[in-house]
Amino acid sequence: MPSAFPSVDACPSCGSSGAVRRKLLLIDEAWVAAPGKDPRLAHFADLRVDDVKPELLSDHPLEQFIEGLYCDACGRGFVTEETLTASSRKLGTRGVPFPPAE
Repeated sequence: MPSAFPSVDACPSCGSSGAVRRKLLLIDEAWVAAPGKDPRLAHFADLRVDDVKPELLSDHPLEQFIEGLYCDACGRGFVTEETLTASSRKLGTRGVPFPPAE
């Protein structure tokens, strides 16, 4: 799996510069519409498989594990904008930080 990490200087959530490290993150599965499935749930997850560039995903059944970054200072995982598909970046609702800051 290729890496999508330029150098990351600080955590986007807490700003800590010395506590960020690479980590394998578990994200939600891709959204698949189905009869009786509430379509509002498509936007419930912080980050889904279909938000990540396909070339950065592992093969099935491990596509939910992506190479991300983790901040030991605040305990939050995140991905860089370069990891996301163009449509996810355009929405501005995915990626950094993961989960979203409160």
